[in-house]
Amino acid sequence: MIQSDVAETRASRNFTLILVILLIWTIITIFGARLIYSGDVSLGDVVKTGIAWQIFAAALFLVCVIRFLNWRDLGLRGPQSGTLRLLWLPFLILAMMGILAVLSGLPPVPVVVMILLNTFLVGFSEEVMFRGIFYSALRDRLPIWTAIIWTSATFGAVHVLNGFVTGDFGTATVQAIAAAASGLVLIAIRLRTGSLWIAIAYHALWDWILFVGIAGSAGPVPKQVGATPSIAVMLLPFLLVLPNALYALWLLRGVGRSLPLSDPKAL
Repeated sequence: MIQSDVAETRASRNFTLILVILLIWTIITIFGARLIYSGDVSLGDVVKTGIAWQIFAAALFLVCVIRFLNWRDLGLRGPQSGTLRLLWLPFLILAMMGILAVLSGLPPVPVVVMILLNTFLVGFSEEVMFRGIFYSALRDRLPIWTAIIWTSATFGAVHVLNGFVTGDFGTATVQAIAAAASGLVLIAIRLRTGSLWIAIAYHALWDWILFVGIAGSAGPVPKQVGATPSIAVMLLPFLLVLPNALYALWLLRGVGRSLPLSDPKAL
């Protein structure tokens, strides 16, 4: 019965349909922001000034798609027993980031709560789209490492479009590179725990701590016209996620030879 359900689910994941879903999701997420906000706006302001309705709409769209198409193998279940201990390093990094955010000063409680709400929406929406729907569709057709690389690369590439929201494509490109590296640890979490919910939680907590730290800092550094960011500043986002990316490669060692239990092909 389980194998029959999985086979039916795979049959419903026509890749053209997946690309259409990704396109619609992107339009809602990125260009929906242009309809809501007048002019360029920083991502920090998006998550702290009110509910990010475009993110909510994109998440709701994915929920409707999943329910309508009856996709049951996206990993929206609890973690497999004993797998959470594998995530000691990613959560240790989160704890260190949290300590630094507290030491730098926290914003008012309502702002902290609003950022938490919005980063949960971001984590849910992006993880369901990429580590859920997109990865599963690729895995139906490609070797597991090819699916992992394409999922992470596409996840990173979409972040370049943040430039349409912020007006800064240079910074958006740096964010895209960091997001692609982050995609490795998020897919590793998805595969090794068997739970997309854990990847959603980690993604949301990472963004929450990061944006709380930004909101609680003294304020943005004034832009200098014609100034070129230093190499160190441009590399900082990537260096922040590098330990997680390297640990993800360790978690995924041998994955091509031995399919994790959470992989749809193992069912």
